[in-house]
Amino acid sequence: MILNKRIKLNVKEKGVLLLEGIGTFLLFQIINIVLIGAIGKSGFVENVKTNLSNLISDKLWILVLTLLVQLILTIMMALTMYHRLELHQVQQILQKSATANLPQPIGVKVNQNLQGIIDNYNLLISNMNRRSKEQEQSEKSKDELISNVSHDIRTPLTSVIGYLGLIESKNYNDLGQILKYTHIAYKKSLEMQNLVNSLFEFANVQHATSRLNMTQFDMAQMLDQLSADFELEANKRGMEIIVNSHPDKIMMKGDTEKLGRVFNNLIMNAFKYGKGATHIWLTAEQKNNEVVVTVANNGPAIPEESVKHVFDRFYRVEDSRSKKTGGTGLGLAIAQSMVKLHGGTIAVTSNKEKTSFISHFPITQ
Repeated sequence: MILNKRIKLNVKEKGVLLLEGIGTFLLFQIINIVLIGAIGKSGFVENVKTNLSNLISDKLWILVLTLLVQLILTIMMALTMYHRLELHQVQQILQKSATANLPQPIGVKVNQNLQGIIDNYNLLISNMNRRSKEQEQSEKSKDELISNVSHDIRTPLTSVIGYLGLIESKNYNDLGQILKYTHIAYKKSLEMQNLVNSLFEFANVQHATSRLNMTQFDMAQMLDQLSADFELEANKRGMEIIVNSHPDKIMMKGDTEKLGRVFNNLIMNAFKYGKGATHIWLTAEQKNNEVVVTVANNGPAIPEESVKHVFDRFYRVEDSRSKKTGGTGLGLAIAQSMVKLHGGTIAVTSNKEKTSFISHFPITQ
């Protein structure tokens, strides 16, 4: 927050301003003397006396007039000098700020004309600092991404190399052991492929030029189709998928492929981490100019300290369980990015009764 403070003149500047005022005053006095003498010789006073003789004397009238003009001109000269001193101080402040490692907005209040320059400078510095922080955060995110990818690829890759190395060195007893080694290497290779595909998808949706193929569709029908697609998997896990829509038909615009990916990720997340859940609810509701879609399950609650991190890249609420289920830690980050591409938002709430991922979408783009 910038606190605007009036520029205060130092002792030297106050002295210069005082001397300027005294000099101006003396100059005006000399001019007054010359003018009075000239007017007296020209007979101007006699003409004025004819019209103003009932009001004031000629000498008093001349004195008042000259003093008034002198006062106005002195004030104007003082303001001009003060503005010059303000400009000098602002130049010094700007020079000092520009040479700093991280320039900061300057909180000074000056005359109206000069204040525009200060405000524009502050806006420029604020934008530069904001972009600098964004770049710093971007670099940090890239480092974290490389670190996380390296860690997640290293583990399955080590297994693949290890088991194939056993086969290469003929360190096996029979064909059954060879098949066992190759099966493990194959599964680990699929894990790496899944991670690479997720990374590619995440990078694509994060790209500034990522486009949406917008079409008109029925959100309620999409949820019905998703329920049918996952019905077999739900039965295997002892779950029931329930679809609710209010109203029964909700027409909106969006990229159906990307939105399908969003809800696929959310439903798969409910399958993987909703251990012990009996129901998954897919709910769509039209509220004014937006559609609210909720994917919920009655599995275990997400720990409170983890709720704010679930959309972070590579974040896992429980590492051991995630590795067992083959999660990459990118599913929810991808879902969030695709929701944002549609101009929407997504949030999560979790308690003992239900964990809900709630998405808000504008009906039209």
